[in-house]
Amino acid sequence: MNRWQHPWRVLVVPYYLNRYARQVHVLRVLLAFLLGLALVISSGIPHGGWMLVTILIVLGGVPHWGGVRRKALERMGGSLLGALAGLIAILLHGVSPWLCYGWMLLVIALSSWHAQGKGGYLALLTGITLVIVGGLGDESINEALWRSCNVLIGSLIGMAAAATLPLRAIDSWRFLLADNLREAALLYNRIARRLPVEGDAALDQFNSRLIRMRSLLAAVTQEAVLTHRQLDQVQRCQRGVWTLLDRMDEVAATTPALAEDRSPRRAIVRTLLRAAHALRFNQPQLLANPLPAADNPARMRQPTHCHWLVAELSLTVEALRCQLQEILPRLIEAPPPARSLVRRLSGSRRR
Repeated sequence: MNRWQHPWRVLVVPYYLNRYARQVHVLRVLLAFLLGLALVISSGIPHGGWMLVTILIVLGGVPHWGGVRRKALERMGGSLLGALAGLIAILLHGVSPWLCYGWMLLVIALSSWHAQGKGGYLALLTGITLVIVGGLGDESINEALWRSCNVLIGSLIGMAAAATLPLRAIDSWRFLLADNLREAALLYNRIARRLPVEGDAALDQFNSRLIRMRSLLAAVTQEAVLTHRQLDQVQRCQRGVWTLLDRMDEVAATTPALAEDRSPRRAIVRTLLRAAHALRFNQPQLLANPLPAADNPARMRQPTHCHWLVAELSLTVEALRCQLQEILPRLIEAPPPARSLVRRLSGSRRR
């Protein structure tokens, strides 16, 4: 089916969302900003500029849902704590300006301390919001409340926009992994058959995708019930495949071809291609067949360096297949952002 017959599919199908990720990201930032601007103009909310600033902060630099959700929740939490601290500063200023300044210094010190830890963004925003809301303690409580309200509304608009046009780190991560596995299969197939290859260019692209996948790990763990350790194991296996192909490319020209019948070439290539297909189209059943046990080169009559590399590659690919067989169903089960957001909001109402 031609995608141009149904252009709306670009905004709902994960493959197209990731293929045109930059355009989709710009579109949702503009839509969220337009909604916030219309709300500010139509309602005349005081200090509405803070709502627009919050929308840009929440959405602007973090395209994936896991990062947007985490950033928005931390911004709302930091805004609430900072607004409360700002209101306390205003009340203390009525008693004594020095008491107010001492309170502000204490909050800033705690904010700076925790800004270096796990909840660094929340802690930093607490200190920033304290200054925005409380000023030097001589601000009115009415203005402080309006500023806090605008920050919270802006965060909700940003989260709603991110959930409506979801760019999930899960999808970006698995598509990059699928591309790497397919690249590895084609490259190894050509090396083993002693066909001409541009190994450096292919391996550079492989490594570039690997680096991009590393930057997505935190957001992926936010979107799916997976630990950083599980994803890191997949990353290490990919790095192992990259290293083995790099070394194999260097020695393959001086060794006999590894395309003979007893070679595991076909099984390795088939496993890599099936794994890439499983990731791209969410078909975990393609990961069910294990690789045959790798032959021990020590038992061969005249083993070459390349035979040892192939045996190691077979073990690495099999380990990668087992890991993907375990985590792919969890990636598939991860709820869409809109459903996840509704669950969180309904759960908070019940509490």
